[in-house]
Amino acid sequence: MKKYPNDCCRCGYCCLVENCKAAMVSFGVPKYGVRCPALRFNGPEATCTIYQMILVDGRGCCIKARAYRAGVEYDFSSLPVELKRNAAKQNLF
Repeated sequence: MKKYPNDCCRCGYCCLVENCKAAMVSFGVPKYGVRCPALRFNGPEATCTIYQMILVDGRGCCIKARAYRAGVEYDFSSLPVELKRNAAKQNLF
């Protein structure tokens, strides 16, 4: 499993913007545009019912390469936890 510079803060942003292969296979959802049924929020922390059942490293920020706003790329993994969680709240659909 790929390692990233920062621990995952479980903000859920990565799951809100792009569904993983496990979600696409398990639920038949497309990669973009449909919220994954496995994504759950308990207060500010996101959880995944698929990955709770298997061993997952749980470290890193997998959205790093896809964090763009107004055409500018941001190093999402280096942002403070509260900014990540606020970004996730703004993208809930």
